[in-house]
Order: sequence, then structure tokens, then C-alpha cells
Amino acid sequence: MTPPPTDDDHPGDEGRQAELLLDRVRFDLASAGFHVAPPQPLSDEHQGGVAVYLDDDRQVTIDWLTHGRLDAAALDMVEADRLEEDVVTRYEAVLTTMNTALGEVLRAFGYRIRRPRFGSGFTIQPSRS
Repeated sequence: MTPPPTDDDHPGDEGRQAELLLDRVRFDLASAGFHVAPPQPLSDEHQGGVAVYLDDDRQVTIDWLTHGRLDAAALDMVEADRLEEDVVTRYEAVLTTMNTALGEVLRAFGYRIRRPRFGSGFTIQPSRS
């Protein structure tokens, strides 16, 4: 597996730099052993893993996706207002634990991360120049 080019290979092109950062983050997380999920939209059969994508502001965003089965089962219980069910607890435990692990791995790889105000996951902050 060849590492992707760095941001320094194409200075001045912010759109291109965002794409390069996206490729580098995906490469690093795959190198660490994470399954990098395919880009959205996901099917009902998605296997889960790390979602790494550019958001609407062209920021690299990372979040953990549980398998489609756990997603669907937890959503059914939440919609039925049965928040104390085991499947909801399992979903929340997996999401919290895996996002914590992702944050630690990203920091160890030298990324500056920021948590969103709402939701889960991270955005990668551009490196300081």
C-alpha cells in the first residue's frame, strides 16, 4: 500500500488539500487495521466501520458506524420510546467506545481533532502552517 501524497505536494489549492487530507486519513486508519466504510449512502446491509468523508464545509469528518443490524434494531427501540432496551445500550456503548478509540489513534498519528457540538465523531483540523 503506497502512502498518499502530502498537502505540500499541491500548495495553495484548498480543495485539493482537503482531498489529500481525506486520502491520508483513510490510509492511516486502514493501516491501523480499521475497516474504512464506503462513502454514503450506505445500504441496509452495511457492515459498519469508520466513515471518513468531506462534510459540506469540506472538512474531513470521521465517525464510527455500527453494523446495519444494530443500527436498525436500536432505531426501532428508540422510535418505540424503549430507550432502556439492551440493544440501545449496546449501540451507545459501541459508538462511545469506538469513537474514543478512533480519537486516540488519530491523536497518535499526529492529527488535531475536534468533536462536534452535536453528534459523535470528529473533524480533522488542518495542520498549522
